[in-house]
Amino acid sequence: MVTANRRKLGARAVRCFEQQTYAAKELVIIDDGDQDYSALFNNLPPAQVRYIRDVPKGLVLGSLRNLALEAAAGEYLIQWDDDDWYHPERIQVQAQILARGYDACCLSTSLMHINEPAFRDAPFTGSLPDGIPGSIMHRRSTDIRYPETRKAEDTHYLQSWMKRRYYKLPETYAHLFMRCYHGDNTWALTHFRRRLRNSLPNALRYYWYSLIRNDLRKHPAFRLSAANREAFKSYKELSESLGLL
Repeated sequence: MVTANRRKLGARAVRCFEQQTYAAKELVIIDDGDQDYSALFNNLPPAQVRYIRDVPKGLVLGSLRNLALEAAAGEYLIQWDDDDWYHPERIQVQAQILARGYDACCLSTSLMHINEPAFRDAPFTGSLPDGIPGSIMHRRSTDIRYPETRKAEDTHYLQSWMKRRYYKLPETYAHLFMRCYHGDNTWALTHFRRRLRNSLPNALRYYWYSLIRNDLRKHPAFRLSAANREAFKSYKELSESLGLL
């Protein structure tokens, strides 16, 4: 988990890690900020936490992610962003995929939440053809690393793993991962809304519901499955308890 001066957001990511059903887990935190996160780890066994604050200043996001790769002890590595939400079974489900012989896996679809008045109670699903980069889990590798860039480093990283034995979980697993727009993201709000129109069919639906029907929330992406609705309920309860919503 790469983070800096986002303790409240980090608290949610740590709580999600605590709740994981997969037992053999370790959270590596690369912190190049000024806030001390130590108290967030009080409920975790010391063996499950590596909190690294001695980080060179000025490193870009890709470089910081590579520090986490080097520090991790496990055979399976998973991207764990500080500002997203994760279902308790996320690690377990993805580890089962790698146990079948794959080198890497991602979700094809994730839940999306925009913390703005028009969307506060209206999560939706968003898909990408190659998979959701931030949802990657992969085997330990000595040669694949994130590019040293400030943005899109995880997209390029995923593309490298797609050359190996790669598996993309179907959209029925979207409930495992919630991407959250909170106003201090690496990407702007337009990046999140773009998930509703990132292909020609999606773009046509987007403009139909937003311009013709004048109600974007009637777009099919807002029609959630029971599992997705339950995931949003859990996400909302946790986020509200931490003062994030």
